[in-house]
Amino acid sequence: MRQWWEIKSQHFDSVLFFKVGKFYELYHMDAVVGVNELGFSYMKGDFAHSGFPESAFARMSTSLVERGYKVARVEQTETPEMMAERVRKGGASKFDKVVKREVCQVTNKGTVTCSAQSGQPSKSDAAYMLIIIEKDNEKYSEYGICFLETSVGEFHLGQFIDDNLCSRLLTLLACYPPVLVLHERGMITERTRKVMASALSGALKEALAPNSQVWPVKKCLQILAEKYYHKDGQTIWPQDIKQFLSESDNLSPVEKYELGVKALGAAVCYLRNCCLDQQVISRARYFVYNPPDTEQKQDIQTKCNLPEHMILDAITLYNLRVVGPDGSLLSKIDHCCTAFGKRLLRQMICAPSCVLSVIKKRQEAVEYFLDNPVLLQEIRKKLSQLPDLERHIAQIHTNGNYTYNKLHPDSRAIFYEQKTYVKRKICDFIATLNAFELITQFNGFLSESSSDLLRQITCTTPIGQLPDIQDELIFFKNAFDHEQAEKDGVIVPITGVDKDYDEAMDNIKKIEDELASYLKDQCRYFGCEVTYHGNDKKRFTLEVPAHAAGKAGRDYSLEGQKKGAKRFTTTTTKYLLERMIQAEAAREAVLKDLSRRIYEKFSSHFDKWNAVVNCISILDIIACLAEYSRVQSFNMIMPTLIQPSKDIEPFIKFEESRHPCIGDDNFIPNTVYINANDWASLSLLTGPNMGGKSTLMRQVGLLTILAQMGSRIPADAAELVLVDRIFTRLGANDDILTGHSTFFVEMSETATILNHATKNSLVFLDELGRGTSTYDGTAIAAAVLRHLATQGCRTMFSTHYHSLVEDFQSFENVSLGHMACMVESDEQENDVQQETVTFLYKYIAGPCPKSYGFNAARLAGIPKEITSRAYKYSTAMEAAAYRRKVFINLCIAVKNDSWSEVRSILSNYE
Repeated sequence: MRQWWEIKSQHFDSVLFFKVGKFYELYHMDAVVGVNELGFSYMKGDFAHSGFPESAFARMSTSLVERGYKVARVEQTETPEMMAERVRKGGASKFDKVVKREVCQVTNKGTVTCSAQSGQPSKSDAAYMLIIIEKDNEKYSEYGICFLETSVGEFHLGQFIDDNLCSRLLTLLACYPPVLVLHERGMITERTRKVMASALSGALKEALAPNSQVWPVKKCLQILAEKYYHKDGQTIWPQDIKQFLSESDNLSPVEKYELGVKALGAAVCYLRNCCLDQQVISRARYFVYNPPDTEQKQDIQTKCNLPEHMILDAITLYNLRVVGPDGSLLSKIDHCCTAFGKRLLRQMICAPSCVLSVIKKRQEAVEYFLDNPVLLQEIRKKLSQLPDLERHIAQIHTNGNYTYNKLHPDSRAIFYEQKTYVKRKICDFIATLNAFELITQFNGFLSESSSDLLRQITCTTPIGQLPDIQDELIFFKNAFDHEQAEKDGVIVPITGVDKDYDEAMDNIKKIEDELASYLKDQCRYFGCEVTYHGNDKKRFTLEVPAHAAGKAGRDYSLEGQKKGAKRFTTTTTKYLLERMIQAEAAREAVLKDLSRRIYEKFSSHFDKWNAVVNCISILDIIACLAEYSRVQSFNMIMPTLIQPSKDIEPFIKFEESRHPCIGDDNFIPNTVYINANDWASLSLLTGPNMGGKSTLMRQVGLLTILAQMGSRIPADAAELVLVDRIFTRLGANDDILTGHSTFFVEMSETATILNHATKNSLVFLDELGRGTSTYDGTAIAAAVLRHLATQGCRTMFSTHYHSLVEDFQSFENVSLGHMACMVESDEQENDVQQETVTFLYKYIAGPCPKSYGFNAARLAGIPKEITSRAYKYSTAMEAAAYRRKVFINLCIAVKNDSWSEVRSILSNYE
């Protein structure tokens, strides 16, 4: 147990899977976890102890990791015989008389990888590890971030200044939700800590020690250069990491990425501690992350230009329910057939395109599939046969990595299921080759397509951009017998594939020829048939018939006999046997490393394989959008999109449109015009409580996102000018963890709109001002409404402040609309309980006279006497407000000596 405690002391936050023979054992507190979480039973003994066989590792590890535990796999790196030999050589204390063990991998939600031991990740979703380095500047924070997906080896580095609400950080967390967050201990501000507690309540969080776990930038680049990118006596940086390095000094970062590179250093250190650095970094690809609202800042100064992608911040993604497990737009349209397609779809829906040419190409591709439904289903059928190629090629790269296979603790580990693991690697490799072979068939399906995009992603040059992988596939197809390799768990190459193997086989063939020649000589010498007998180290014994055995001279040593024959060895047979054993050992040594070299050769074309996967993921998304449109029971149309220009005022036209996430046939479609068909750029929306105002706004927002993804949308007709950003202020929520009240949250979201909205933006404001007093709320709502109307950005502004309707009904850029309802009441009874409101869920022009809040109160179960009393108060307050208004108007008329106006007011006063 001393050895267990030594390892446990270094990994106290992990559950140790401690290898003992053919079993993984769990001791003490780890055994309790095994019993409680995995259903194990305690074994007999003086302390808690449980375990499971090696073959069940993948299932047990995955189960604990998904529950939030960290699992450390501890392997034996020598056999009892090897230990005995080590002890025999001397110098060993009593504590050394135990087989050596090493930690081979530490796994949690953020460090899941593909391997023969653990298998493929159970979920297709990306599991991001995020490292945050913060530099506090009192009023704002500057963040260096690095987030990565360990199963595919993609590193995203960035650095940005954020506001006091951490808006850009929140958007990052919404678009790339991490399962593990690492930060420098003691260096995170209180506001960032609150954001992490609020937005990442389900993520694992770890604080890293400064310097030892969060390296200085110089040390980070030095370790990367010396340990991971040093080859043939020089540092060879990957092309994509050079963008972060200074041109004058490759061991210094560009100033604007200094914090980002520091975050990368923390990631590398963490991967080293998890024994994953060689696996992940050897196939790493590096990308720049820029917050969406900073990427194209200079391009949106004029209304004619747009960023490359629509900007959707965290608030908008949440308010519109764009992503999420249930009821979101993503869950509704996700008909992807591949795991890597699903991951790309999530990125695309969080950043729809603003490039008209890109959108039109997608539209043409979707339309082509919808015009050819049989072909669509055939493509989807083939796509559904593909494994997670993005993760498979990453796993094959690890299997072929020389450094990993020679220096990693796994290379020394004693696996009793080694044959199973080797066969699993071979089967996965062959499945990957078969998948790429299947992909080449798409060329035949789509080479004549009328869609430029489909030809680009499924045809090789000169027609398309899909890499030509035929030569590589032919090589690996003919390199070895696939069926035999899957059956035996050994790759045996054909002649010409591997030079070392060919030399070993030539040597064996030469010895076999010498043996055959020697046997012929012996047949001539004895004058009869002589054969070889024996196996293994007793092979090549000469078996001579008894009647001729008398010719054997002193050079022949009798080794045995049987009825009718005697068996001899000679100096020559012993010499040939020794040479054959050596030659066979050399062949086995070559074969042992041959699989790795085959995988390495496959991985030498890593960029080409990855480019193919990228093309097919786009094909999967196009097929997904087409399938989403095909399966809907209501009308789906392809919207007309228009590039903004100085001559065109931004507008939206959705005729008889539906909410894309609600498939109910009873859903009432609505026509929405913004800045079109006599509707102004700002629609002031009123209507009864529960009448559908918020749903209508979400509907318009989601339809706009779908349109700019290149999809059909549920409507009879649709036309819009491209939107650069969608802003939302919907619902009423406080944020206890960050200490923000409902009204503060409202004002913060509104401030974002006022500071960043352009004329090409789309804005949704729902009941602004309700979080404070009526007068303050009305005043703020009126001021914001006037600003947006004057600016001219497309806006839907819902309110229950009917004074706003009166104040803005004649405003130039404001149109009035409401959600229709039908009210029935007994005119003889002055009782609100007798008033019945039927929601029509129809958006029509004009204001709604009341909000009918008492109807909502009655439906919610408020007692009748309460609503009746409230109705009396409401009537009295409305009367008082009316009298106050009449009095003010009279005062104004008298001041202006407008006596006709006075008479008119008095005559209309009731």
